[in-house]
Amino acid sequence: MFYPLKMKPVFKEMLWGGNTLRTRYGKDIPSDKTGESWEVASHPNGQSVVANGELEGLTLGEAMEKMGADLLGDQVAATCNGRFPLLVKIIDANDNLSVQVHPNDEQAAVLEKNDPGKTEMWYVLDAKPGARLIYGFNQDLTKEQFEKAIKDGKLEDVMNYVDVKEGDTFLMRSGTLHAIGAGILVAEIQQNSDTTYRVYDYNRRDAQGNLRQLHVEKALQVTKLESSVGHERIDINDGVKCEYFTTTLMKVDGSFTQEVDPNRFEMLICTEGEGEVNGVSFRPGDSFVIPAKIGSYTVTGNCSLLRSFVTC
Repeated sequence: MFYPLKMKPVFKEMLWGGNTLRTRYGKDIPSDKTGESWEVASHPNGQSVVANGELEGLTLGEAMEKMGADLLGDQVAATCNGRFPLLVKIIDANDNLSVQVHPNDEQAAVLEKNDPGKTEMWYVLDAKPGARLIYGFNQDLTKEQFEKAIKDGKLEDVMNYVDVKEGDTFLMRSGTLHAIGAGILVAEIQQNSDTTYRVYDYNRRDAQGNLRQLHVEKALQVTKLESSVGHERIDINDGVKCEYFTTTLMKVDGSFTQEVDPNRFEMLICTEGEGEVNGVSFRPGDSFVIPAKIGSYTVTGNCSLLRSFVTC
């Protein structure tokens, strides 16, 4: 019998992290510098764990090995090469994240050993007044101008700053320079990759007093240099779709039944309200993996959930 797998996350402490994952969602974070909650993750750097049912206690990777195509779906299982294709996080930016960029799959195959590229999306769960993020550049640049801005400490002059509020949604394709600003809480759906090229870090030092490593040479090879002004936001009510994943916002007031395509699993993360999915309770910040062969699932309650799946 197939059922919704409620996931227990793995936490990541970060220089820029905070305690919002505890104060807002009641998560058992390790410290007040916790920046990321890897909600649905099967990666060498972090595995979420099934928290309910007969698979309780198994990592997502172990559950995938046990269930195979029953969990992943026929098409996903046939094309993912044994690797769970997506990763879902909640990110608490108590301070500014580093300015960074990710390669695409083809670039990662050359520059990295194990990870694919990374395209990701952000759904803003909360934002303090005046909070903003960085999305690309405020003008077209040449590679030489980009390199000079980094070298001269002038990168902040050419970055595209975007004011944000709760509900704003952004698709960050590989190659897009970006950073989450202080005071922003986001849900992130992304390719299953932990490859990041850090370009600028405000000259911050780690706990040992060292400047954090930058990856300028790789960033110069992968960054898209066109202006991003006017191309930042996506309306979540229209859904977010790219070649790697599709995400919609599911709003339920009462009861709603969703059919599941047997070719691909689904993932849910509750953004607000409370309810149950096939009788398993949830509250804001809770996440599920829905097996592809479940047939359908029913959500009851008054709630909103991000529903994501592999684009097939």
